[in-house]
Amino acid sequence: MANVQNRQKYPEHETKYIFHNTSAASLIQWLQLRCMDDPRFPTGIISSIYYDTKDWLLLHEKLNSDYYKTKFRVRWYEALGNEEHPDRSFVEIKYKIGATREKIRFESKYSGKELAAKDLTDPDLLSLQQQARKKGARIPFSLYPAFQIRYKRFRFLEPKTRCRICIDYDIQAPRVNSRMLNCAKPLAVLNTGVVEVKGSIAELPDTLHQLTALGCRKQAFSKYGSCYSTCLLYTSPSPRDS
Repeated sequence: MANVQNRQKYPEHETKYIFHNTSAASLIQWLQLRCMDDPRFPTGIISSIYYDTKDWLLLHEKLNSDYYKTKFRVRWYEALGNEEHPDRSFVEIKYKIGATREKIRFESKYSGKELAAKDLTDPDLLSLQQQARKKGARIPFSLYPAFQIRYKRFRFLEPKTRCRICIDYDIQAPRVNSRMLNCAKPLAVLNTGVVEVKGSIAELPDTLHQLTALGCRKQAFSKYGSCYSTCLLYTSPSPRDS
């Protein structure tokens, strides 16, 4: 993996707290009083195209809480209130082996504008996994774009512990690959948002203990898994299933 531009391997605790999406604005205001804005990327809109096998191998690794999990996606960023797509996008491969995480990240050959315009059945999108393998990524063969997930994010730093806090809301899947799921319509915004706390400690910092009193509940949460489950509700049966 010597050619990988960005490779990280680290023991890090990640704790998630879910909340009803309508509480996002009040939670953001509460966090702004107790935390610092992330100095690099405080706010933005994140779009990712997630890849999987036809039998959803990577999704089931997550849903089954396997010891070894892999995630493959291509991601681009937009500014809040700015409808222009960026010139850059990034391929990310994330591995979780027990409590250890490893992340490989490099710039893709497509702009965010190009990715936003491509149909998810476009064969051009298959080339990104080939690009990843050339950089040493360990991924299953025959990965396909499954669907796009888009959401708004605010990022903070907790001043005492330097934990990173992300609050993600308005989570939706605006595009689905019809060859993976015959979804009848784009997925509307999920009712659930999530606060992610990442850092060297396993418990909430003292300054954030009131999160639970504000309606946040500690719970495992996967945007990918939640969007998949909701997409199934709008999936039309194939002829062989009817």
